Amino acid sequence: MMKNKSLWKGLIVMLAAAFVMLAVPVQKVSAAETKLKWGSTYSGSINVSKCYKYAFSLKQSGNVTFVFQVSDAGYAFTSMDEITVLDETGKEVYRIDNVGDCSLSLDLLAGNYTLRIGMEDGMDGCNFTFTPSFKSSKETKSERAMAKNNEMGTATSYKIGKSVKGQLALNDDIDIYKMRVTKSQYLNLTVSSKLRELNINLVNTSGSRNVSISDIEAGLHKYRVFLPKGTYYVKFRGGVNYATDYHYTGKYSFRTSVTAIPKPTITKTKPDNKYKTMYIRCKKNSLANGYQFQIARDRKFKKGKKTKQDEYTGMYMVDLKKGTYYVRVRSYVKIDNYGSTPDEYYYSSWSKVKTVKIK
Repeated sequence: MMKNKSLWKGLIVMLAAAFVMLAVPVQKVSAAETKLKWGSTYSGSINVSKCYKYAFSLKQSGNVTFVFQVSDAGYAFTSMDEITVLDETGKEVYRIDNVGDCSLSLDLLAGNYTLRIGMEDGMDGCNFTFTPSFKSSKETKSERAMAKNNEMGTATSYKIGKSVKGQLALNDDIDIYKMRVTKSQYLNLTVSSKLRELNINLVNTSGSRNVSISDIEAGLHKYRVFLPKGTYYVKFRGGVNYATDYHYTGKYSFRTSVTAIPKPTITKTKPDNKYKTMYIRCKKNSLANGYQFQIARDRKFKKGKKTKQDEYTGMYMVDLKKGTYYVRVRSYVKIDNYGSTPDEYYYSSWSKVKTVKIK
């Protein structure tokens, strides 16, 4: 009698366990997280009930490459249903679905990450092996995933004339540098980019000067922009698809120099004694938008001063009196401000002074 009771009790427990298994959906079983070593090879067999996790740390920003090979494991489709990379907060940095043999090249900031290989349905599955490798981007200032120079308040200080190496990553679409322009002058910018698309923006702290250079393709490029004196933020941003297409991430470098507004040279001064006029001409320069001509009765340009400016290299001064005149010219760069704000003019230093006599 006791044996029968024990038998019935055992059957009831087994039936209850079976009911629970039917009622509760199958959960992914995660393997213990493995610490990756660069150059080592890892393998596994994935199906709907398995998820592999691999931890890796980057002491500096750079490129991580995973070379995967898959083989048949008896499922309808031989593929890895889901590969993701998570940062240390658990945020998904990268994801790709339904892949077989492949090589994933991912640009990442310094930080702690998890590579996860798992399944979402029961149609796919495979045996896999992969080998990870890492190459530093050698950024001048290596950014961390949790400490980026992506805001104006955390912008990296930059001094004109220095060379900088940078990287835009899957978890970092923008780099910002802060620089001081001590004189109103041209900034010469040389950019070398590995990105499919790069965009550059220069804006001063007041927002009055904003210059954009868009859709820069991979390669070496040179630009020249005029910047009035002030503090500027220089922003390097990847293409619109940086978060989903690794071709829009990668390394870049830049360096700068400055060119002053060119000082002109007077090439001709011709007085007309009959009509009491004077013609002045200077040498044209492609970096100038126009020229300002000035005459006076004294070398300090205080007495009888007359000033005219125009985009042309030649100018007439009229209604002159008999006597000696001192002549000088300077170039200007004009910034067109549309609307109610007046245009801005920035001037070079003056040319050498010429002497002209009206008889």
